[in-house]
Amino acid sequence: MKTGKSKYPNTYYRVSIKAIIRNERGEVLVARENPEIWNLVGGGMDHGETPLGALTREIYEEACIDSPFEATIEGVDSRYLESLHAYYMWVVYSLRFDSGVPVYGVGADAHEVAFIDPKTFYGSLHLTERQIYKWTVDRTYDIYDDMNLDAEK
Repeated sequence: MKTGKSKYPNTYYRVSIKAIIRNERGEVLVARENPEIWNLVGGGMDHGETPLGALTREIYEEACIDSPFEATIEGVDSRYLESLHAYYMWVVYSLRFDSGVPVYGVGADAHEVAFIDPKTFYGSLHLTERQIYKWTVDRTYDIYDDMNLDAEK
């Protein structure tokens, strides 16, 4: 009899596809889904989607970007999010647009979208913002260093 629970519950990860989109000044496009926390543009991959399909959908839903792009995978990062009681995996891509910086706006899934100097996220109280710094400025940055780990609960 099936119970609906996975026999491998500790292997579940919520996969989030993230985009590094830079302007000519080196600032990074970020969005606020939660009005208090900035995040790289992107989001959860739905069942049956390819990573690039999810990325295309998410950059439109958050930043109204529908320009063709070239994507280069930068890496993968995972952590446990107490607020979701689940492991979360980021798959991070750098995006390049043939026409330069894409036209963007605030999409249906965002409160705000802006290009921001990623160095401003160094030492943030929020792990998500620290990850922006890590992926765009210094890959060796320890996002947990000197941090109140309850900040995003």
